[in-house]
Amino acid sequence: NSNKMVIINGEPLTFSTFSKSSLDWNSCMSSCYQMASCLAVHYFEPNPECQIFEIGKILNIKKLYSFPGKMMAVKMLSDPTQCSSTSDGNSMRGEISTKSTYQNYSITVDQDIWTITASPQFTCPDSFRLFHRVLGMWCLGVVISEPTSQLVSSEECIQKYGGVLSGFDSMDEINFMIDITVPLFSSTKSYPWYGYWINGIRKETCRFSNQTGSACSGIKGFTLTDPLLSNTNFYIWGFDSQPNGMSDGLGTSNCVVIRINGKNGGGMDDIPCDGSQSGSVYINGYMCGLRPNES
Repeated sequence: NSNKMVIINGEPLTFSTFSKSSLDWNSCMSSCYQMASCLAVHYFEPNPECQIFEIGKILNIKKLYSFPGKMMAVKMLSDPTQCSSTSDGNSMRGEISTKSTYQNYSITVDQDIWTITASPQFTCPDSFRLFHRVLGMWCLGVVISEPTSQLVSSEECIQKYGGVLSGFDSMDEINFMIDITVPLFSSTKSYPWYGYWINGIRKETCRFSNQTGSACSGIKGFTLTDPLLSNTNFYIWGFDSQPNGMSDGLGTSNCVVIRINGKNGGGMDDIPCDGSQSGSVYINGYMCGLRPNES
């Protein structure tokens, strides 16, 4: 845990709600430290009661000097090199970060008033992972389905999750996908690869057989609609001369899958949008992405 509890003499000044318990002071602090959503606790020694304030429920704390019986402990990110007794020496910020949620807060000090500003809480659907992309928060999920077309998968992603077929913005996103899908691979289906639809449709101007020219090379030949994709460096094509759809004489491989086998990922492949890559790629689902819910 990279947090610490900073103890001051103080009291809550502006707040909405809190929970309370009969814990003693040390247990009160420990409870907040272990509770992901807890930001601060207040304790009044003459009338002992542990008051627990969650992120977003408390806006201001008043620091006291002449009333040592009123104590507060405020959770914030720890600087492992020091443990300061002054606000200036502490990070004055904190966060909740799980696989599918994120929220942060910062604390500013004006004389004796600590003001807490919290971000929204970002939440992904169940089984989706939250990624911090350059352009914003992004929820990414592997959706397993029967073999189906790119269009049907895209529509299901919209209808079920309000999302789009996702691209990949980082190696972390690809590794997330590989970790989930490699154990699902079955050699009994007689396909060397399982494929999962991802964002990308070949541009009309790049659909000619034996297409050449830099404007249509690699991912440049595809229209991408993932709204928070900051780069295309992680459209990593398969080493078997992918994309090869415009050199096969058919001119029908206009959609993109990411491939995996029983050991690892196999890069991207351009295949027909109806999934009819006979004997080569078994369509086992799709990558769905969306902006997280904010609350």
